[in-house]
Amino acid sequence: MKVNSKQTGFSLLELILVIVLLGILASGAGLLITTPIKAYSDQLRRTQLVDMAEMSLRQIARDIRRALPNSIRTNQNMATGVTVLEMVNIVAGARYRDEVGGTFTAPFDMLDFNQADTDFNFLGTLVSGITTIPAGQRLVIYSTAPTNFYAAASSNDNVGIVTPANSTLTLSQNGTEQHLNITPAFEFTDPSPGQRSFLIDGPVSYICDPLEQTKMTRYTDYSFQVDQPTTDIALSGLPGVRQGDVATQLTACSITYDAGTAQRGGIVTLNITLSDDTGESVTLLHQVHVVNVP
Repeated sequence: MKVNSKQTGFSLLELILVIVLLGILASGAGLLITTPIKAYSDQLRRTQLVDMAEMSLRQIARDIRRALPNSIRTNQNMATGVTVLEMVNIVAGARYRDEVGGTFTAPFDMLDFNQADTDFNFLGTLVSGITTIPAGQRLVIYSTAPTNFYAAASSNDNVGIVTPANSTLTLSQNGTEQHLNITPAFEFTDPSPGQRSFLIDGPVSYICDPLEQTKMTRYTDYSFQVDQPTTDIALSGLPGVRQGDVATQLTACSITYDAGTAQRGGIVTLNITLSDDTGESVTLLHQVHVVNVP
């Protein structure tokens, strides 16, 4: 018996047309998906570079704001591209007593600038909770220029700006004021107009090397140097020094310092560029105000 059927299949041409159309649609859909993914990837790389640069600048700015007045010095080697920033870290600060007042009339209450003195009061508290100030921390009064300070701090001589490294500083309570004893006696030669004194613990350096090491490094816990160390080799070779990378992928760096006038204030301008292996690059500029009132 013969069976008639009206069902028919796809022709080869129809199948080819369907495959071609599906390929076109898939390509279009792929472009719709690929473009946002690429944009997200680019944005992620830029964000990572910006975050690294911002964290680096914030760390430098934090150290600058805690720097001893008139202790900042910079050096930039145009041939190598290496830039160096150095400053001295302040641990604490207080106003010293230099004249009688209230019940404080005894000679040991006041700081004598005419001879080596062993003890005097602060108008408040220098450091709370301790009696003996840790070794290596030194008291500074009226530092007016980096050249004078670093020469005094590194020579360890009685030059009237900073107590020697081998001095023993002991705190005690004298009524409502804190009392400092210095052993051996030390003569501060110039009084601060605002009776300011600062307790410091050592220098801090940042070195930007965009050409050879493509990074920024922070150095601490090294001894004071008359001449500013200007290379990684010079700093890393100092006894006791500690170092850590602040930023990597560095391709350009500039740190300039305008000390201002009349020892009142200055500006540090930081400019760094970071790049990744894809060619993505970001440049950040940051300025930090420096208080230089001694």
